[in-house]
Amino acid sequence: MHCKECYSGNPRITPLLGAQACLESHKQYICSTCGRVVCIDMNGERRARCFMPFKSAEIALLYLKCAEILTGKPCGIYELVYKRGDLRYRIFESGEALQTFLKKHPDVKHDRDEPIYRSKKHVPVQENQVHYLSKKEINTYLQERKALGFRDT
Repeated sequence: MHCKECYSGNPRITPLLGAQACLESHKQYICSTCGRVVCIDMNGERRARCFMPFKSAEIALLYLKCAEILTGKPCGIYELVYKRGDLRYRIFESGEALQTFLKKHPDVKHDRDEPIYRSKKHVPVQENQVHYLSKKEINTYLQERKALGFRDT
């Protein structure tokens, strides 16, 4: 069952890589429903992890709420085919944003007019749901991840 707020089926799945370093160094979004923590740190304009290509739609879904928070709009996950034939999944706030991206990247193709998943509406989060975690929050979250069998990779 997926969380109605952050769309995840596992409340401790993120961060996917380098969990401790990410939790200690980056701003995080904390889901008020399941408590999952997701990196929402920005590295320049639209340089948050949620706007990068993902290997699967399932991984993109883990970052969809962050894109919605940053854009202030409902967003969709689109399947793209890169030059070497690699499938990647990217989050865009609209079909227009997708078309702008495709014009700048002629080696990327898109076969579907609609996203493979689109949230129905944007639900804003409370200001206290986005912040740098305290050491106590980090340790508690990492312990919960470990209890579920996740390793800090």
